Amino acid sequence: MTRDELKHRMDVAAAIAQEAAALAFQMRANGMAETTFKGAQDFLTEADGATESFIRAKLARHFPDDAIIGEEQGGAVVGDGPVWILDPIDGTSNFSRGSDRWCVSIGMARGGRAVLGAIARYAPAEVFAGAEGCGATLNGAPIRPASTTDMRRAIIEVGWSNRKPLADFHKLAEATMAAGAGLRVGGSGTLGLVETAVGRLDAYIESHINSWDACAAIAIAREAGCWINGFDSGDWIASGNPIGIGAPALGATLAGLMKA
Repeated sequence: MTRDELKHRMDVAAAIAQEAAALAFQMRANGMAETTFKGAQDFLTEADGATESFIRAKLARHFPDDAIIGEEQGGAVVGDGPVWILDPIDGTSNFSRGSDRWCVSIGMARGGRAVLGAIARYAPAEVFAGAEGCGATLNGAPIRPASTTDMRRAIIEVGWSNRKPLADFHKLAEATMAAGAGLRVGGSGTLGLVETAVGRLDAYIESHINSWDACAAIAIAREAGCWINGFDSGDWIASGNPIGIGAPALGATLAGLMKA
């Protein structure tokens, strides 16, 4: 796939993500944010499924031969061709309670690697985009991670996952704070990752995250120039992986924290 083809796909995905974020916001205004649960602290609203259906229909219209995997409706990789990996609303717990800390995430993998991402927020109106060889942007302007070199000056989000023992989160959070960093937990892994790519955070680390939460953000962060722990390896699409991205100068320290 050429650079021009990837850029075209990135632009299409960014437009769809922006439309989907507006749709989800309107659905919430119309009462479609009533919460059900897939599991403990695993929120679901009617808007999640409807937004995913909207994105799937749009992608199928533009790229009918591509596979699609979504958090709510599933899917599978087909061969080595492109596969779109979606989270229709990341941060559903925030979304359902009227907070604006949520986003729509559309990523694409090819040959087992995250190569493209588009992430849209409704408020503030932000669209992050990136594709392999095409750079990374926020609302069309190039982005880069923070230049932080000292953990004692770093702000790091440590994600929490109910797929791992609570002790794993405590260990990672304690190690992060012991290294001198300030701790954040924001309720949207996707936003924590992409906000690291733009330098609002110095790192995002988590003991496990699913592919739909991270595919788009990893592609964007890689193009922005972040340190990345190699999340998109092994069986990451189906099973997820530990994840770490951060300011380049903090990479060795962050890798050590995640191995501790």
